[in-house]
This record gives sequence, structure tokens and C-alpha cells, in this order.
Amino acid sequence: MSPSWFSRPRKNAILQTAFRILAQRRLLSRAELSCSTLILEEATKTMATVTVREKHGGKCGGALETAPRRFTIEIDLKTGTARWDNNDEMEMNPIPQ
Repeated sequence: MSPSWFSRPRKNAILQTAFRILAQRRLLSRAELSCSTLILEEATKTMATVTVREKHGGKCGGALETAPRRFTIEIDLKTGTARWDNNDEMEMNPIPQ
């Protein structure tokens, strides 16, 4: 059973924060963002890990049975700072301002 602080509204708020970071920092184009799915992988009261995957079908090309991973972001829920692993080494680094 999930902790009481990890409710559906809390999960939605974390995913909205991740989406806002992606949009504000322009980490993906509008087309890429609309063809992406955000998945909350893990969360505590202070940190969250969200994986960004390609969404296929409809206006988004690609094989329907696949959803390749674009990158993962870690969000400090207290400060709002975020890191991502969008590099060849797949190491977590600060997201560019």
C-alpha cells in the first residue's frame, strides 16, 4: 500500500511539475512533447523520478507496441531543481536553465 502522502492528486502534481520543467526549459520541441508520455517511477516526500517515453500512434509516428525511453529526470520536490540523464553516459546532470 502506498504511503498516505502518495495519493493520486500528489502523483498528478508531480507529473505536472515534470511537464512544466520540460516545457519551460524547452527540453523537447512541442511536437516531441505532445508525443511523449511521463511515467512516475519513484517518489518520496522530497524527490521524484520521472521517465519520459515516446508515445506512438495517431499523429505520433512509430510502432504502436513500442515506447522508447527518451530520458529520466529527478526532481527535488522542495526546491524544484531537476537533473536528467540525457547524455551518452546516462549520468544525472543539472538541467540547463
